Amino acid sequence: MTVKQLITDITRRLQPLYDPREAAAVASLYVCSRLCMEHHEIALRRDEEVPEALSPQVRNEVGQLADGCPVQYVIGETDFYGLPFQVNPSVLIPRPETEELVQMIVRQYENRRVDIWDVGTGSGCIAVSLAKMLPAARVFATDISENALEVARGNAALNGVGVSFACHDLRDVENLPFGNRRFDVIVSNPPYVPASDRASMHRNVAGYEPALALFVPDDDKLWCYDAIARVGRRALNPAGRVFAETYHNFHDEIGEIFQAFGYQDIQSYRDLNNHLRFISASTANG
Repeated sequence: MTVKQLITDITRRLQPLYDPREAAAVASLYVCSRLCMEHHEIALRRDEEVPEALSPQVRNEVGQLADGCPVQYVIGETDFYGLPFQVNPSVLIPRPETEELVQMIVRQYENRRVDIWDVGTGSGCIAVSLAKMLPAARVFATDISENALEVARGNAALNGVGVSFACHDLRDVENLPFGNRRFDVIVSNPPYVPASDRASMHRNVAGYEPALALFVPDDDKLWCYDAIARVGRRALNPAGRVFAETYHNFHDEIGEIFQAFGYQDIQSYRDLNNHLRFISASTANG
């Protein structure tokens, strides 16, 4: 079987799950990973025979893809902010929208010596990217999941950066993980999808990505932002800032939470799809 035939076959198998364009993209990403080639090489190597020794692995993994398993989990890796990250079902797959959150912070704090705390780090994509792009910064990161922290530590090592990691439950706003350290920035992409939305989500997300990192109870859907606001009041320096990704349906309510805790200069930002996606707020004058 040639490279072209394999991509075509995988695309066909995935079309019950995805539209044709997305199915082809998943197939190409998978084949490039397993044949150790770049995407631009597909056209050059389209008639190359796929090694027969790979057949059992390909059959097994294409079956996983056809069942809905995200290709990033199957190949064990993804890119974020131009950097390589290892992923598994213990962590969310980093999204392009979150790259925009990283970019905001990079632009604002470039060449500045700041202390940054990434709350709910997951794969470490935010913390590691910030440590890479802001070499003068000191970056700290927490998660409630030890399995996620293991992945994040591996990604810090993979990208050659130093990040201080600790296990911490965001609900515990009294016992903070880094003692009396004060931060210039707290950043978070917390769980924010109401549990009732789960049924309408694509099964490759709802069925495979960690529920702990995705969903919040319908009757307490904003608890993470309340906790972040409380933690920020204790752990941020004067004029420190919180940056957070949000669920656009509840964006205004999240702003009201920060306002209620005395934050100033509350700013909203839209993502590339023009959805209200991010919020930031300062402790200045608090």
